[in-house]
Amino acid sequence: MRNLITYAQISPLVKHVEIASDMVHCHFYCPVKSKKIVAITRFSKFTKKVENRPTGIMNSFKKYFTKYEVPDGEEGSAEDKENAIVHAFSKISERFVWSESHKHFVYKF
Repeated sequence: MRNLITYAQISPLVKHVEIASDMVHCHFYCPVKSKKIVAITRFSKFTKKVENRPTGIMNSFKKYFTKYEVPDGEEGSAEDKENAIVHAFSKISERFVWSESHKHFVYKF
């Protein structure tokens, strides 16, 4: 059974998060090994607003070339941002191991 990663477990590694359009760029830093890793994910996967979009092959392509705009007054909740950061970390998690002595993930290479 795979353990779920929580934001609390990775928060010591989060050094910089930039949300540009629909992309979330997360910079993780392991202080033990002095190693910085960048991971990217899409922010729209984690917003609670659901849009009814037409389906079809052309619309499938449009979603990759359309600029994501956060509606006025909505920046996404803190929970959405944390979920996006956890998802980005999960993409690179095989490069880290949990360290009980440090109480956070440590770069393993």
